[in-house]
This record gives sequence, C-alpha cells and structure tokens, in this order.
Amino acid sequence: MTTGDGVRINVVEKGRADGPPIVFVHGLGSSSQAWEGVMAASVLADRYRLIAFDLRGHGRSDTALKPEQLTADGPAAGAELWSRDLDAVLAGLVSPAPILVGWSFGAGVIQSWLHTHGGLGQAAAAVLACAPNVIGPVPPEDPAAELITWEAIQALAGAAHDGTAFARRILANSPDDTSADAGEVARVAAVAEATPAESVAAVLHHVIDFRPFLSTLDAAARARITAVIADGDQIFDQAAGQAVWKQAGIRTVHVPDAGHALPIREPDRFARLLLDVLEAHDD
Repeated sequence: MTTGDGVRINVVEKGRADGPPIVFVHGLGSSSQAWEGVMAASVLADRYRLIAFDLRGHGRSDTALKPEQLTADGPAAGAELWSRDLDAVLAGLVSPAPILVGWSFGAGVIQSWLHTHGGLGQAAAAVLACAPNVIGPVPPEDPAAELITWEAIQALAGAAHDGTAFARRILANSPDDTSADAGEVARVAAVAEATPAESVAAVLHHVIDFRPFLSTLDAAARARITAVIADGDQIFDQAAGQAVWKQAGIRTVHVPDAGHALPIREPDRFARLLLDVLEAHDD
C-alpha cells in the first residue's frame, strides 16, 4: 500500500480470507514479524482475516524517508502523521469493520488514529497491549511520571545501535528474568538493528497524552477499547499504567507472569486473550 504522503507500506496477510479483519500494529524497532506467532494461532486464523504491516521507517516499508515523513510539530500533527500508515492499510478493506490491535508503540499509532478520526470511526474495536496513553513530560504528581524508567528509555532509544540490550529488556518478564533463549534475543535484536536510528528517534519524538481525548468518548465507544497490561512489563510500570488508563475511562485486562513482549514470547496465550477480549465486546 502507499500512504497519502507517498510512503510505501509492506502488508502481510494470513487467516480466513472472508473472516472479520484484525489489523495488527507493531512497536518501535520492530516489524510485522512480531505478529507471526499470533497470526499462526489457529484460534484466530480459522476465524479471522489477519493483517499486519510494517510502519513507515520499519521492516520492509520505506525506510529512506524525508524528515516531514517521520516527524511533525505538536501532538495533533504527530497523531495525523502516524495515522497515515493505518489509513492506507484500512483503505484496502471494504467490509466488515476491522478490529485494531496494537502492541507497544503500535498501540500509540492506533490511539493516534482514533484521535485523528475522532473515535473508532470505521473500526469495530481496539485492543491496546503493553502501552500507555501518555508519553512525555508530565508534572511529578501525575501518575504518568512513574510509567517508564530512565533505563527503559535508554533501551528504547538505543534499539538501532544495541539491539541486544533492547531485545533483552523487552523480552524480560521480571527485573531479573533471563529466560528468553539466545535465538529469540537474536531475532528481536536483528530487527531492531535493521531499523534506522532516524526512525527510532521519530517514534520517541511523538509526545502524546490521549487521556483527555479518550475520556470524552461516549460510553459505548470506550467499552469497545481494551488496554492489556502485562504485570511483568519491564518498559511500562503496571501500576502506573493501570492509573492512567483509569483516568481515560478505558477498561484494562491484566496478564500475570508476562512481560512487555507478550505477543512475541507467548503468541498462543496472546491469541487466546485477544479472542476472550473480542468475545466480551460482543456480549
């Protein structure tokens, strides 16, 4: 697909061609490969049309980009910019309404899209995994001040230069966890290091606070948005995450004994969780 500002976006598809579409959005320093295990899970593939894509500056999408294709001044302009990739992918869908699933920064992209479109728009639901609704400077008394540590920020910022440190941080399920095998660390690190440093910087440049916007959505719309919190997340603090989602009026689902990279490390578990969330939306 090609975005409105001329960026070519790589899209992959699996599952049931005539099923309801689920569109997956990956995080910083990652690619659509992050969703391979989830998209291979039969509980989803037998029932849904599964679509993933590489964000601009990532994976097999265009990475040699102009500055104006990566950053924009101000939260609203940044939200509009990062919405373009998802707009391009959704333009290829006729019906029915898609379900949007974002992980880490991918959940920020989905929130950017919701903000730009004033709500769920053509989407049926949104699931936002291992991500907050605010990133950026906040007053010290704001719960969001405890969301992310300096060490976690350093790991994210260094993704393109030190993919191994980045991989170990996001794959950990607790502060001292080293259970991710060497092959898994190497795969995540390789994708991170293939991401241009300019793309990583552009993601971190996108300062957001979607709490005021999300809290103004009507109850029916907010009921179709779910935030997934992994209790062992080593990027975003689970207690602070719970607090900021509560401020936005968005319900949360907690996953015990899991870390930031839940969709990568435990794709079958994430697929079942996603199915449970979607079935709850339909009740």
